Amino acid sequence: MQNQKVLYNSKKIYSDYAGRNYLYKAEEAILDRLFPELLDMDMLDIGVGGGRTTIYFAPIVKSYTGIDYAHQMIRVCREKFKDRYVFKESDARSMKEYKDNSFDFVLFSFNGIDSFGHEDRLAALKEIRRVLKNNGYFCFSSHNLNWESLSNLLSFKLNKPDSQRKDQFENPFRCFFYKAKLKYRTIRLNFLNRSFKTKDLISNLRKRDYGHFYDNSLNGKAKIYYITYSGQLRQLEAAGFKNISSYSINGIETRDESELNKGGWIYYLCQVYK
Repeated sequence: MQNQKVLYNSKKIYSDYAGRNYLYKAEEAILDRLFPELLDMDMLDIGVGGGRTTIYFAPIVKSYTGIDYAHQMIRVCREKFKDRYVFKESDARSMKEYKDNSFDFVLFSFNGIDSFGHEDRLAALKEIRRVLKNNGYFCFSSHNLNWESLSNLLSFKLNKPDSQRKDQFENPFRCFFYKAKLKYRTIRLNFLNRSFKTKDLISNLRKRDYGHFYDNSLNGKAKIYYITYSGQLRQLEAAGFKNISSYSINGIETRDESELNKGGWIYYLCQVYK
């Protein structure tokens, strides 16, 4: 979706991404699982952002290439890592610059694949399978449509004040305008989603197994793709991926949906057999 690309090229977003230097627990678990094989792997890091995952994977693998469709993200990575690794502007939906069977491991982290529309998502899965070698691994995360607390993402709520915003709560006028802004953003989300009934919106999407809606991420300026666990398994199988493992956001490898649905994201690790 074009509006996401514009957002990721904005200074506020790429500066935020540039400052991130951690792995999520599920990513740590997957890194540990693949560690013995990574030394011999050619890796493609899709949606590399500000290089959050680069510092953990790039020093280990045989070769590392980071790509992103936002040119500002690539600029940030090149400034941060100089010429130690390869960074290119590229789009997962059409990676014509890479030949078939080019990589042993493809990573698409931080729900990057959820920036695409449905058909573009399927195109990206097809492209990723194409560039992977036989027995190659694909790891990614995606928003969980069956998350227990999903309705919380459809509103902007008052957070406890931190030291930088404490004056907003002590000053009654600033506090009023801050609350009014949050209320406006929530109403705006309802209009964008064409529904003031959160439960009905979520229920209808769950019946389809996937769908898009505006949530409170990126200040409600982007439409995000959500999919159920079973729906994602079917997508992967239809695209030709096998040996699918799933991880909760807490880093627990499991197929138990009651555990997976405790978190807003699910991580998937799968392979290609050609």
